[in-house]
Amino acid sequence: MNYHKKANLTLTAVFIFFLGAAVLEHFYPHNFGVRLVYFVLEAALVGGIADWFAVTAIFRKPLGWGFHTELIPRNREKVIEAVASMVQSELLHIDLIRKKIERVPFIESLLNYVEKEGGPVYLTNKLLPYLQSYIGKQQPHRLAKALTEYLHRNSKTWTLGLKLQAVSGWALNQGYIDQGLDRLAEGLLDKASEGETRQVIVRYFEEIKQEKVSNAGGLIRTLMGFVEMSDGLNLDEAADALQVELLLTLRKLQDRNSPLRATLKDHLMDQIAELGQDQLFEEQVQQWKDAVLKEPFIESFLESVIKTAIDAATSPSGGTGGQVPCPTLYRLLHPYVEKYWVSLQENGVLRERMNSFIVDSLCRMIKNEHNLIGNLVRETLSTYTDQDLNQFVQDKAGNDLQWIRINGSMIGGVVGLILFLFLEFFYNPFIIPVIMNYIP
Repeated sequence: MNYHKKANLTLTAVFIFFLGAAVLEHFYPHNFGVRLVYFVLEAALVGGIADWFAVTAIFRKPLGWGFHTELIPRNREKVIEAVASMVQSELLHIDLIRKKIERVPFIESLLNYVEKEGGPVYLTNKLLPYLQSYIGKQQPHRLAKALTEYLHRNSKTWTLGLKLQAVSGWALNQGYIDQGLDRLAEGLLDKASEGETRQVIVRYFEEIKQEKVSNAGGLIRTLMGFVEMSDGLNLDEAADALQVELLLTLRKLQDRNSPLRATLKDHLMDQIAELGQDQLFEEQVQQWKDAVLKEPFIESFLESVIKTAIDAATSPSGGTGGQVPCPTLYRLLHPYVEKYWVSLQENGVLRERMNSFIVDSLCRMIKNEHNLIGNLVRETLSTYTDQDLNQFVQDKAGNDLQWIRINGSMIGGVVGLILFLFLEFFYNPFIIPVIMNYIP
């Protein structure tokens, strides 16, 4: 049962009891108890009716009385403005909003969510579609033109020898040098094991023999003839032996821990380091750069390269079964995402700054648009009919208003009791006689 029904029930009960007490008072006018109950119920009924009238007058016309009633419908603009001002300035003041927002751990919640979803792998997968979309919107010819202009402006500032040394050092640390040597050794091994290679070696020996014999005297040529006749100089066996030795050497080159492999890498890095200090090499490279950049085909070449790169980056499967949207782009992006993810998790100061930045940004946005709160309340309440507005106020303060009605009957009864006792035991026996004595 709601308080409105309770208030109506209370007033109805008081009225019924009052009627009963009035009947008893008519038949027993001199009975003290009957007069007491009648007086108290009369006061309670008057108090209940008065408060019912007052509460009802806030929303509508009680008993058709139109003077200073229907307070909310008649003053709807003032009510709406007061409610909007209260919501905007008190309930949702910018300082209160900021205090609430500052309690929210935005970054911690975001980190926990991302960690549950997979951490850097999840972030990379989420970033890839946006990055692919951005790359796909680029125009290769415009990028090629801009890149060509940039190369023209800055080509003389590049020290290719030092760049080559830095790139080779990075490639060595990343294992790309070893991968290249592995492929080189594998290719040479396949080539050296072919029968055609053996024939080349035999022909090479034949050329050496012919050169030596033609340049030698008659005695040497005679001796060489005897050696061949006695099978002392077998070029096929020599070619087989050299081919086997070549294969063994290449197999050693395939072993990353072999001294031959280490010597080759050291020699390669030394040569690259020497190029970095070679002024003549740098001058030749600069001349080559100037000559190449002056060629008209360079822009079209860059455009084709950029177009190929864009197609590879935006391809849906990347040719690996579609497990990753673009494996090449994924491999390029994931290490950086993982690096910054670990850095963010370990840097509490950075997280605090990021959280403060989010709070400041949100509060700045809310402050700039804070008037929208009041405007939203005004627009919403303005669409209400008078009945809807009354119902809105009743929903928010109806219980308290109904308690006023209930208290009216209760307080009226208490006041009636006190007044009856005052009249019965003090006013009638003492004050009335005194007054009567002064009346002639």
